Amino acid sequence: MKQLLARLAELPGVERRPSQFHGEPALWIDGREFVHTHGDDWIEIRLTGKLISRLDDERALRRSRTSDWVMVDPSHTELIVELARQALDANRRR
Repeated sequence: MKQLLARLAELPGVERRPSQFHGEPALWIDGREFVHTHGDDWIEIRLTGKLISRLDDERALRRSRTSDWVMVDPSHTELIVELARQALDANRRR
């Protein structure tokens, strides 16, 4: 998990700091949290409803019907990196 977070933290403009929700490791862009962990069990990624509606991958589980977050098992590294890149763009302030 630490290696994966370190890899994601290398994305442009990303800041590492604790999650606003539970204090676990998280990644932020422009003052907005877009990735956080839940121990070693899950990584959650903040996409948008629009991106989630186009997402067709059963490895990414939407938290609830109205949530902007998806949960992904940390073993799906490449999926997490791809979704984090999309989330980075979606959560960047324009």
